[in-house]
Amino acid sequence: MISIPKLNRIDFLVLIVIVIIGLVHLSFPFDGDQAFFRLGALEMHQGKVLYRDFWDVKQPGIFYFYFLAGTLFGFNEIGIHVFELIYMVFFSIILLLTLKSYFQHRIIASLVPLLTVGVYYIVSGAWHLTQVEALVGFPLFLCLWLTYQSFKHQGKQRFFLLLLSGFFGGIVLIFKLIFLLILLSFWLTILIYSVLIKRQIFLKVFIEISLPISIGIIFPLLVVVSYFAWFNSISILYETFFLYPPRIVANSAFDQSNFISAIQWFLGGFYPLVLLAIVAVNVSLRKSKNILTLLLVVWCVFALGVIFLQSAAFWEYHYLLLFVPLGILATKGLDILWQPLKELRSPITTIALIFLLFLPLSYTLTRKSVILVRNNFALAEDTRFKYQSSFRAKYPSLRSEADFISQPGSLSGDIYVAGDPSIYYFSGRTQATSLRGWALEYFLPEQWPKLLEQLDLSKPPYIFIDDIQGAVIKENFPKMLEFIQQRYRTLRQNSNGIWYIINLTGKSSTTRTLESSSFTFRY
Repeated sequence: MISIPKLNRIDFLVLIVIVIIGLVHLSFPFDGDQAFFRLGALEMHQGKVLYRDFWDVKQPGIFYFYFLAGTLFGFNEIGIHVFELIYMVFFSIILLLTLKSYFQHRIIASLVPLLTVGVYYIVSGAWHLTQVEALVGFPLFLCLWLTYQSFKHQGKQRFFLLLLSGFFGGIVLIFKLIFLLILLSFWLTILIYSVLIKRQIFLKVFIEISLPISIGIIFPLLVVVSYFAWFNSISILYETFFLYPPRIVANSAFDQSNFISAIQWFLGGFYPLVLLAIVAVNVSLRKSKNILTLLLVVWCVFALGVIFLQSAAFWEYHYLLLFVPLGILATKGLDILWQPLKELRSPITTIALIFLLFLPLSYTLTRKSVILVRNNFALAEDTRFKYQSSFRAKYPSLRSEADFISQPGSLSGDIYVAGDPSIYYFSGRTQATSLRGWALEYFLPEQWPKLLEQLDLSKPPYIFIDDIQGAVIKENFPKMLEFIQQRYRTLRQNSNGIWYIINLTGKSSTTRTLESSSFTFRY
């Protein structure tokens, strides 16, 4: 049987600190990605079907998360972040309950949520919060821990543990299919250990391991597939999951600037964890051969592999795949150093060394807290918006663009924004087309005429095109700009982009030509 210890007073104190850190980030602004996820979840809440009525190349897990958050607490910054905080506090409790035996010192064992969830919150800006790579750490950890526990058991208990491990692995895949590489690394580790260390027969142990994992992983995936089958959307699901991603990667060039800035962000925020993790790997793995440490190292290695396989992007938030294993290994490193630190002559020296190590993280959290206090804890709408603008300078201009089409006498209806989806959020409107206007640089050639067809059918009263997406459209599908210039007239133009309003005076010759044209697109 698995023994689960109880929480002590220090554990509860740490959980309170996690809640406080999370509350500092409760009113954080949406970045473009978060506004887009919120838009998709809102449209799902309104009865639309993902991929069929609202398309994105990502797996549905992130949209399900935002859907639950928005349904329970509201489709706004606070609602999404409240749900994330509850999620992260629950994750912290699981970390405390499952990792007690991994550490020698009780006080250090209580710190593991601070060095994982706490550090995640501290290093994250608006762009990083509630991203796939951050949220998936919870089910990935459960999958790893259940795999680790299966090392200690045989028979029915081992079958059940691996069944649950597969189940949480299936949840991970609902967030992103490429994470299968990390999952396989966990399960291959137990297979190799059983064959090489325990000298078990390969075929026998392979069946014992793969059967329960396969059953477990199929269940959550089957639920998702059944949902889309109900709405006759299996073909678009298949294309989105398996055909589009490799083509998008093949059509995208390596961005050296993104690569460098992402590594700088990662090392700048996580270097204290990296240093302590090196101590843990040296002592716990190299000298003690600890299996859990081995699995955590395997997680780090294969997570880096997944990050580098997504070389078309190299976004900073991809490195959040590492915050859980690095945080646990860093706590183990601190656990190993704790006894030598206690033996120092002066406790002030110990405190000073730890303080200096975590000084950058402390400074970042202090800065965020001071901004929150200066804005009266972001309790009122005006002070909250001022607080949000401190962390995302574009927020005022984005709201200004949305306010422009929200004046009395404005045309009603869904709009199309080729730019930041935050404009949808501020305007209270949804997307007129199923194909997005965000990150058009990743569009495939056959998607452009389909987008034009959807604009022709939906006839959004307003279209906004920012400078970046405008350049992408001009390079890849200038016919779309011709369409807009014939059907719409310029309403406003500034440094953010151009607003177009539909021409209601009659049809032009170009309109008739477009209507007689046949747009062929295989969705």
